[in-house]
Amino acid sequence: MFDFNLEFARGGAKVTTELFELLADGGVKQNIIFSPFSIQACAALAFAGASGETADQIAEGLKFASNFHPEVAETFQFVFDKYKDSELLKIANKLYIQEGYLLKADYETSLKESYNAETENVDFAESESTAATINSWVEDKTAGKIKDLVQPATFDALTRLVLLNALHFKGSWANKFDEEETAEDDFWISEEESIKLPFMNKKAKFGYGFFEELDCQALEMPYNNSDLSMLVLLPNEREGLKSLAEKLKSVNLVDLAANLDDGDNIVVKFPKFKVEFEVELTETLKKLGIDKIFSDEAEFSNMLEAPEALHVSNVFHKAVIEVNEEGTEAAAATAMIMMARCMLVDPQFIADRPFFYAIWNKRNILFAGAFVNAPIA
Repeated sequence: MFDFNLEFARGGAKVTTELFELLADGGVKQNIIFSPFSIQACAALAFAGASGETADQIAEGLKFASNFHPEVAETFQFVFDKYKDSELLKIANKLYIQEGYLLKADYETSLKESYNAETENVDFAESESTAATINSWVEDKTAGKIKDLVQPATFDALTRLVLLNALHFKGSWANKFDEEETAEDDFWISEEESIKLPFMNKKAKFGYGFFEELDCQALEMPYNNSDLSMLVLLPNEREGLKSLAEKLKSVNLVDLAANLDDGDNIVVKFPKFKVEFEVELTETLKKLGIDKIFSDEAEFSNMLEAPEALHVSNVFHKAVIEVNEEGTEAAAATAMIMMARCMLVDPQFIADRPFFYAIWNKRNILFAGAFVNAPIA
């Protein structure tokens, strides 16, 4: 029997590496954190009301398990249900609708039953208050980590819908680091240039692997009382991250999980860091083959009762992550604005050079990014 949930996970891993390559275009020169799942989930809210080539492009570009609406809804519902009672991970979806407009009954039912999405009417012409309302919801759903996702200038009298996904994760390490063992050392931002960073130190049981085809080491640090963990891919060379980003296109991250061995005495040296990142995704999504949603030919007639043609004007994404001795806190939010037309010894994992990381359950990738230089204070 075909496993749509596994296919969705593999698709999510593929879109993760594609997004990472696009966001790191020209070389990884800044810290990156994004949530491929948040981007997929927000787009799925649009997919649920899309038809024809518009729906096909969303499904294909974001690597959904299918382009058949019920099957896509089922794969997202599987993840939502899996973590609905989780203390570590919170997922929320919402639609804001222009006052005086109604959603089509089938679309509204799908949003509520399959995507657990709330709906609320606002007056987008009152742009200041609407932006404050939306940003307050995002801030609340991300435990205060994501602020000011949208700006008042984004909205006007032609705005009809805002589709939102918010994600918040806070997990403690299964093997916590001792603060007394944290010490400053060199982090190499290039072959010959280094900066001083605080490094956490631990010798314990971790998932570990060496991938010759990627020229990197892998470390998996599990979170307590959860199936979630942080996967870290560390290039062997100080300036190997760009090459790793290219090589990741040839593998699926889901397949790496089976090749990690449990090591009882892995010596880990890992930097403490905090990263914030925000991006407008219109051009990125177009490069994934999703362009019709931004055009006058967008097919979103299944959304509103009113006979108005809709298109997407902006897609905003913002994410933050903090890693310390206790664990990890990460949050992300995505907003889609819709307008009316107009070794033999103990292995060592010394993360003293730029690396790629992901928070996942060995299938679904919730957050991904790269750490390349000094953290935000």
